[in-house]
Amino acid sequence: MFENLGGRKRSAPQRLAFGNVSVPGTKAGAIASVGLVVIAWFAISVARPFIIGTIGLGVVVGFILQWKHSRE
Repeated sequence: MFENLGGRKRSAPQRLAFGNVSVPGTKAGAIASVGLVVIAWFAISVARPFIIGTIGLGVVVGFILQWKHSRE
């Protein structure tokens, strides 16, 4: 009944694949991750505080997990 109100046909939603990069947990994945961080550091200046915070939080969590694992 109301299909023709807009005068335009609705197209199917497009699927965009930006940011869907899967990185394996291997040495090659580590190199790819470091490369993505370096690219983001130079290309997206607004992301620098986020990158620094993520690295800092990762170091803290890593040390806590290593400390807990060594106590067992």
